[in-house]
Amino acid sequence: MRDEHGTALRRVGVNWDITDAREAGQTHQKTLPAQRESQAKSQFLSRMSHELRTPLNAVLGFTQLLQAEARHAAPDGWLDKLGHVRAAGEQLLALIDDVLDLSSLETGALRLTCGPVALAATVAQTLPMVQAAAAKRAVRLRARSLAGTAVADPTRLQQVLLNLLNHAIESGSAPDEVVVEAQDCGGRVVPRVHQRGTGPRAEPPEPPGQLFEPFGRPGAERGGSAGSTGTGIGLTIARALVQGMEGTLTAFGEAGRGTVFEVTLAASTNGPAALVSVEAPVPAAGMATAAGTVGRPGTQRCGQLLYIEDNEVNVLLVEALVLSVPGLCIACEGTGAQGVARAGQLQPDLILVDLQLPDFAGFEVLRWLRAQPQAATTPCIALSANAMAGDIARGLAAGFDDYWTKPIRFKPFLEALERRFPARAA
Repeated sequence: MRDEHGTALRRVGVNWDITDAREAGQTHQKTLPAQRESQAKSQFLSRMSHELRTPLNAVLGFTQLLQAEARHAAPDGWLDKLGHVRAAGEQLLALIDDVLDLSSLETGALRLTCGPVALAATVAQTLPMVQAAAAKRAVRLRARSLAGTAVADPTRLQQVLLNLLNHAIESGSAPDEVVVEAQDCGGRVVPRVHQRGTGPRAEPPEPPGQLFEPFGRPGAERGGSAGSTGTGIGLTIARALVQGMEGTLTAFGEAGRGTVFEVTLAASTNGPAALVSVEAPVPAAGMATAAGTVGRPGTQRCGQLLYIEDNEVNVLLVEALVLSVPGLCIACEGTGAQGVARAGQLQPDLILVDLQLPDFAGFEVLRWLRAQPQAATTPCIALSANAMAGDIARGLAAGFDDYWTKPIRFKPFLEALERRFPARAA
């Protein structure tokens, strides 16, 4: 402030403490490389998943078709050999899925939605999924005293139980039975999966400290990995999922009984505790169904599909599947432009769209289809080897009616077609 002669009389100023702002800026700069690295890792895994799933779609798909044909007329031993090929392909697919799950957990991309989950119901849904593996190894499955309702993500809790059950069944200790039980411990719910065995089958338990190491194998330290069909990271994923649900997963050994897995989760006050005792029936091993479907007498279905896909092997596989359903027809085009034009001419009942086409992406195909009156309301389904959760969410958000992934699983694929084209009375 100056007087009429310009002489400075007083200075007035304001000071701001920018320490917090500067520290926040520095922290942000430090985390940027980690964020870029995480994003690059996710992009790499997404791309790698697509590149691996595309050939696996052919391996698993045509193996299943050959299995269906071999059941009717094939030299002795062919069906067993095809079974080995299919099992190896499915193990590789499981490994890809597990690696993606583990990466999503590490980067925080996998979101868990927790709520009240009744353990009795979850175990009842899970046991049938491992019955075939148990039957193959002559292991009895039992569930008893399942008490409590846990705070958990229902889908991921089932995944945890599946991984623990598979490990217990596949373990080199070869138990006589695998038991699932749970206790309500006042504010905490504690499910357990443990082995029981007697005589020569009850070998020493595995060292608990090694169980959660990635790419371990059940019984590897005793040479038991040769018969294991696991991916080697199932227990690593199980522990990470339980920690994501704010719980703990531990393992300890019982002499003569093998390994015991103990999960501790918060108990929910919303929902009654349940007490059940179940011995899971074990189906006969070796049961299989053909790829084709058979309608009820006096019924028929009718539908026209359009498949927009540039990979000839994928086209052959989807054509074979669709044509195995009586009454369905399919036309195929190899580019997005040809597919959009054909949709206008054919006016199909359902359009399947691959997302990576030689001229433009499947999202652009969907936009052009919705812009023409002939296909504006036609159901469109993305059929893609991009199978990460973010890929699926993006596809559904873009307006696809559904999102199916490759490798194609025959039974769900055919069931989905039958739901969209129900058989009607002739």
